[in-house]
Amino acid sequence: MNSTGLTRTALFMVIISLFVTFIILTKNILIPIVIAMYFAYLLYPVVWKIERWGVNRAISILMVLLVVITFIGGIALLFSLKASNIEIDFNDVKEQFDKKSLNVQNVLTDKLEIDVSTVEQYFDRAVENFIDTWQAGIGNVFTTTTTTIFQIGILPVFTFFLLFYRTKTAHFILRITPKDKKFVTLTILREISKVITKYLGGLFLVVAILAVLNSAGLLIIGIKHALVLGVLAALLNLIPYIGTFLGGFIPFMYVFFTYPHPLPTMLKVVVLFIIIQFIENNLLTPNIVGNSIKINPLAIIVSLLFANIIWGIAGMLVVIPVLATLKIIMRQIDSLKPYAYLISDRGTEQYRLKIFKRKNKNKK
Repeated sequence: MNSTGLTRTALFMVIISLFVTFIILTKNILIPIVIAMYFAYLLYPVVWKIERWGVNRAISILMVLLVVITFIGGIALLFSLKASNIEIDFNDVKEQFDKKSLNVQNVLTDKLEIDVSTVEQYFDRAVENFIDTWQAGIGNVFTTTTTTIFQIGILPVFTFFLLFYRTKTAHFILRITPKDKKFVTLTILREISKVITKYLGGLFLVVAILAVLNSAGLLIIGIKHALVLGVLAALLNLIPYIGTFLGGFIPFMYVFFTYPHPLPTMLKVVVLFIIIQFIENNLLTPNIVGNSIKINPLAIIVSLLFANIIWGIAGMLVVIPVLATLKIIMRQIDSLKPYAYLISDRGTEQYRLKIFKRKNKNKK
């Protein structure tokens, strides 16, 4: 590589480093703006239809926002009332953990002939660390309440102005675009709007259905606070791949720590979430969300890891639409098309596992 190439690479790395530093330092401002952008995409079709009826744009947006805030606020209030009824006695949790860890210690010492004092030392340390981490985690939730309330409270404001100034923003983008690139830019804007709207709308519908299925399933099994655990598991499904595991892990661990003889109920929880996951993967997501994003799993997982480092949970929630947006942009720029192909799901069709083979209609 010549000196010019090295200079360009170094400059590119510096720009990336500065950009990542900037979005980390300003995350409390950028997170609600990015989330509001996706809410604006989600609400845009409804607002546009109301405007087509002759209603003023500002009034149309306020009407839609009022309905959405009332609906989400009602669900949040119901959820918070149900969640407030859950009482966690950490001393009881520790006692249950001690009993179950004692059984494991007996197996390790009797069957595997491991030194008793060593096993007790490690288990006591594990119990203390687990309880301390749990209590500290709950404490962190309360310490970040102020920031969270501000971010949630500012979301409707950002969403309103993004919807209100959407035409002005589009004209601005087209004005700073060279004349020979205006058609490509317009195509990118339209495709982003179409893909993000379809993906987010389908995703929220899937989450709503999963909340019902999870809650009903846990209620049938006989688990306390089935509604709270079911809704929480469904919300975690907003995080691809990881969220599904976490959603099932929470009721699984709840049963483990609160039931005297948890094994039968834990097995029921595992079977329940396997069935629901099968329904979600094979029926709900393909028919409701579809394959609108078309990004390969490796790119999604790597993006989730980086997003978690940069913005935490909020980053994991918004990274998939961001990745889809970048793919749409890169696909329209010749020099970036290879990168769009790299993160897409194309190129491995012949290696995919197909349970049901399609019949060739041309064959008689």
